[in-house]
Amino acid sequence: MSSDNVFEKAGRVFFSRERIRELERDLNAAGINMPADSFAGFAALEIVIISVVLTLLFLVYQPVYGFISGSILQFIPLDNPAILGIILALLAFILSMMIVYLSTMTLIATFLTMKTEDRRNKLETMLPDFLGLVSSNIKAGMTLDQAMWYSAKPEFGLLADETKSAIKGSFSGESLGVSLDRLAMRFDSRTFRRTVLLLKQASATGGQLTDVLERTSEDVRNTNTVKKEIAASLVMYEIFVLFASVVGTPFLFAVAYKLVEIFEKIAPQAGAGLSGGAGVGAIGGVFSSIASIKVSGGIISSGDFLLFTIPTIFITALISSFIVSVIRTGTRNQGMKYFPFVLVCSYLVYWLAVTVITALFSSFA
Repeated sequence: MSSDNVFEKAGRVFFSRERIRELERDLNAAGINMPADSFAGFAALEIVIISVVLTLLFLVYQPVYGFISGSILQFIPLDNPAILGIILALLAFILSMMIVYLSTMTLIATFLTMKTEDRRNKLETMLPDFLGLVSSNIKAGMTLDQAMWYSAKPEFGLLADETKSAIKGSFSGESLGVSLDRLAMRFDSRTFRRTVLLLKQASATGGQLTDVLERTSEDVRNTNTVKKEIAASLVMYEIFVLFASVVGTPFLFAVAYKLVEIFEKIAPQAGAGLSGGAGVGAIGGVFSSIASIKVSGGIISSGDFLLFTIPTIFITALISSFIVSVIRTGTRNQGMKYFPFVLVCSYLVYWLAVTVITALFSSFA
């Protein structure tokens, strides 16, 4: 039994037929020449293996083991160690499976999306010149399939490779319409699909292919120019979003964190002074409120605020990356390409701001 058959069977077991069909479309658009069943099976087996390894690590790592066992014993008192071990292993495996599944699916979706977007951008950049060359070849007396074959020059890169791979079928007896449909499926581009549809209709009805190609080439070129002009006109918005997420938000969080930390330290002193009769008026009322908050257990501490800022900065960086992607490319799918840079810079600014403010207010330590 070959490894491909094992992966295909695993893919059919763990994924539905509809999901495999969707994955096949995604793989075609991303330019990955691999059966969807095999890809799904490989991902499923990887999830299971990593989940088992992670479960063993959870059971061996004492803090995690103690946390899970303590949580179980709080609700279900068990005296039998064997039953407790089975329940712990089962819960650890379920937790590991959820973590690995979500992480793997996120990484796969991000990779396929970025690959698809990159291929689409390259295609739409090269498409006007390619269509113009196809039109010239048709004027020279070639049929449409011959014109596309000889227009697939090396300088067109992936468009040339995909065109030659699809047109080969028409030379071996396949319908040209089927070959063009297969070529359109290799790119997730609405512009390219409409171009292929126009070519099929013009070829079937005996229309002027050269006129269709030339006008389509001009329209695609104008569309690309308009996109670049729009992106250039929105550069200031892009700078503002990046500044707010990379500099503004981390700096304000750092200032607020130090204020909470300072209030934690001065509140007991303020309460002691007020209890001795010191402090009157509005200022006394403020410190009395601070002292009462501290004495009553505290609404928020510096540690709690730190736990709040870390995921908030993460979410802010993620959303701002999507916004920058929409401004720059017109789609949010490229946002994951900017996200690591924005996230690292945001955390770095946050750490630097906390360090600098701590040094300035070291007298309160």
